[in-house]
Amino acid sequence: MSIDFTDINYLNKMKINNEKLGINDDLTIEKNKNLIFIYTPPKVGSTTIVSSIRINACGKFTVLHLHNELMLKILYGINDVTILDIIKYNNFLGKKIHVIDIYRSPIEQKISTFFENIQSFHFNVPDEILNTFEITRIIKRFNQVFPHLQTNDHYKTRYNIPYPEIFDFNKKFISIEIDGIKYFKIRLKDSKEWKNILKEILGIEIFIINDYETNKKPIHNLFLLFKQQYKIPINLLNNIENNDELRYYYSVEERKIYLDSWMEKMDNNTFNPFTQEQYIFYTDVALDNQYINEIQIDHYIDLGCLCKGCCRKRGLILCKLMNGEIVNDRIEHNQAACEYIKEKSKHIPLYIKQYTPNRSSLIKNNFIKNIT
Repeated sequence: MSIDFTDINYLNKMKINNEKLGINDDLTIEKNKNLIFIYTPPKVGSTTIVSSIRINACGKFTVLHLHNELMLKILYGINDVTILDIIKYNNFLGKKIHVIDIYRSPIEQKISTFFENIQSFHFNVPDEILNTFEITRIIKRFNQVFPHLQTNDHYKTRYNIPYPEIFDFNKKFISIEIDGIKYFKIRLKDSKEWKNILKEILGIEIFIINDYETNKKPIHNLFLLFKQQYKIPINLLNNIENNDELRYYYSVEERKIYLDSWMEKMDNNTFNPFTQEQYIFYTDVALDNQYINEIQIDHYIDLGCLCKGCCRKRGLILCKLMNGEIVNDRIEHNQAACEYIKEKSKHIPLYIKQYTPNRSSLIKNNFIKNIT
C-alpha cells in the first residue's frame, strides 16, 4: 500500500508516533539524522547488536529495536501503522536509515524462543517453580511445540524488497538500497566477525558486547541442563534438513557441518508433536491462563540515555571492550548518575565539603533528576 506524504493528518499522526518511539526530529543533532532499525525476529542476537552500537556510537546513531507490530502496540501504544511505515516516514524526513535483520540457525533459534517464553507462556509459572521441574518434562514440551516455534525471515517476508538468489558467503552479509533506505542481512554464526561486518555497513568501528543471553538468566541452570541432555528426534531433524532458510543462508559445507553436529545428538526414535489444531488449542489455553508479560523493554545493557552519568559509564564499558575484558556491567540511569556524583565529589576541595552541610544528599536528589 502506497503512503500519501501529502496527507497532513497522516503526517501529524506519524510525528506523534515518532515521539512515542523517542525519535527526535531535530536534524541539527547527528544522532537524530542517523537511524538504525534492528528489525528482526526474536532470539537471533539482535539485543547484542543494539547494545553494541549504543555503547560505541550512542551520539552518532539512534537505534530502534523492534520485532513486530505487537511491540509497537504494547510498548509504545502505536496501533495503526506498521514498522515499515515508520521507517519510510523517517526516510521522507531526510534521515539516513539502516535496517538490519539477522539469521540464526533454526534449532538454536527454536530452543532460545522456547526458553524466552517458557515461564510466561509454556508453563505459566515463576522461575523458582520452573527450576524444580524434571528436565524430561521440559524436553517433552519442547518437542511437542517444535514445529510451531517460528523462525521468521524478516528480510525476505517483512521488508518487501528483492533479495539476491545466493547469499554472499564472502562478505557474510547481503544488502540492498531502495529509495535511500539501506537494508542488510547478517548471520549470528558470524558474530565473531560482526565488528568488521558492522564497520563495513556503518562506516565506524563497533566493539561487540554480548547482551541478554539465556545462560545469564535465573533459569540458566535449567537451560544448560536442557542443552546437555536434549537429543532431537529423528523426524524433527529430518524436517530441518529441508529448511529453506538454512539452505539459503548456509553454504553446502556449512549446512553439512551444522546437520552433522545435530546428528551426533540425535534420538533415533520419532516423536509426534502437536498437530496444527492441537497447537491452536494449546495456545488458546496458554494465553487465557497467562499472567506474566512476555514483552520486555529493560533487558538491554545500554538503554541509550545520553546523560553525563550514562555517558561516563558507557565510556568505561567501551574501554573494557577495547581491552578485551569481559563486561558484566549494565548502564542503569540512577546508578550511573550516583557513580558520576561520587566520582565528581572526589575532586571537590575539602574546605567546600566542610562548610556545605548535607551537600552530597542535596546534590544526589537534584542531580539524578536534572543530570540530562
